[in-house]
Parts: sequence; C-alpha cells; structure tokens
Amino acid sequence: MLKVRGLSKYFARGTANELRALCRLDLDVRPGEFVSVIGSNGAGKSTLLACIAGAAIPDEGRIVLDGTDITGWPEHRRAGRIGRVFQDPLLGTCASMTIEENMALAQRRGRRRTLRAGITRAERARFREALGSLDLGLDRRLGEPCGFLSGGQRQSLTLLMATLVRPSLLLLDEHTAALDPRTAGLVMRLTCDVIERDRLTAVMITHNMQQALSYGQRLIMMHRGEVCLDFSAEEKSRLTVQDLIYHFHAANPAVQGAVSDRMILS
Repeated sequence: MLKVRGLSKYFARGTANELRALCRLDLDVRPGEFVSVIGSNGAGKSTLLACIAGAAIPDEGRIVLDGTDITGWPEHRRAGRIGRVFQDPLLGTCASMTIEENMALAQRRGRRRTLRAGITRAERARFREALGSLDLGLDRRLGEPCGFLSGGQRQSLTLLMATLVRPSLLLLDEHTAALDPRTAGLVMRLTCDVIERDRLTAVMITHNMQQALSYGQRLIMMHRGEVCLDFSAEEKSRLTVQDLIYHFHAANPAVQGAVSDRMILS
C-alpha cells in the first residue's frame, strides 16, 4: 500500500521564481489498485511521481510504501521496489546495450552486485519467454541493441523491464503520450494485461480524460499541487468526459480555463 502524507514540493524556493508544485498532498493507493491521475500542465502530476520514485526530494511530508517510510531513501534504493515507465521511450532503456543486457540490468535492479557470469542460459530462456508475451518478435532479437528498436518497441520493452521483478508499485508517467495512436493502444493493452496478470499496484498519469476514464479502477484529478477530485471505480464507471469537466469546474470555480484541448481531444 502507498501512503502519501502532507507532501509539499517547491522549486526555486526563496527566490522571485518560487513555484509550489505540491501542496500538503495526501494520497492512499490500496494494494492491487490501478489509479489514473489527470490534470492540466503544472498540476503537479509528474512531480508527485518523481517524489515517490525518489527522483525529486519533497520539502515536507512522508511517503510510506508497504509499511516502510521511504521518504529518505535514494532513488536507486527505491528502484528495488518501484517500477517506472517514462513518457519518453528513449529513457527506459540503454540504446547501446542489447535487449538481453537491458533485461539483465532490470532483473538485478535493487539487488547487491557480485562477480559472476554475465547472463546465464536460464536467464536468457526467461527473457525470451517474457519477450514472447509481447508478440513483437523481440524474443528473436535478444542480441540486438535497443537503439535499433522503434519507439513503441522500446516502450513495450521498458514496461516489461519495469515489471520483470514484481514491483510493489508501478509508476506510469504519460507512458503513451509520445506514441502514435495505434502504438499507444498496443502499449496500453500490454499495460492492462501486465497489471491484471501480476495484480500490480499502479499509478498512471495521463493528460487524456478519455484514457483516464477508460483505464484504472479509480480516477484522481490534480490542480495546483492538490487532489481536487477523487472518483471511486463505481463513480468513474458512470462518468463521461463532459461530466468530468463539469465536476472539475464545480470544484474549482475560479479556474474555468484550466481544462485544455489536449486533455479532451488527445
């Protein structure tokens, strides 16, 4: 279970350019829950995920994962428990390393390293089996550098690597935003299959309201570093995009222009 309590994050604090990205934010994500998070640019969505993953250090608050306070943990230590897929397909893999070398690093994430054989025959067989589940032909290209793959193939591989060792939490930071619609649909189907198969706890950021309504058991909307709307699975199942816009404006009457065309049409 993920518990976030009183999380605040400032950028350029104490200067004329001070920006408050998160404001005393509280959030609970139950085990096995798939939560979609939506909000306009600057709402604090990516900052929230960065703080949970350890890529950003909050100024205030606590982050507790499965009963352990990880607020002070460095990013590399959290990586043993948290899988992450980025918006940019190029960030999740090393282009100059082969597919099997990238997967070997993912399998050893969070573990102590020792002097031993690079990739064993058993590991290679496991990688081939896991890649075969993607149905992209990557199981026949284990020795090929990741730089030769398309964006959709690399993002699918990143998703597989993030869940190769079952994480306590999977973070998806607009992981289909940089892909064409067909490839984005493929990656989302793979995402749902992996989450359902392994019963993962997942938090997915998206700008797309329709995507937020279609995926996940719960929907959260953020604005100015706070959670302004939180819909349960039952409530979400009855919502349309227009309903979501109405609820957002009702909760934030002073910000009628905060819902962008990208959130509605992308």
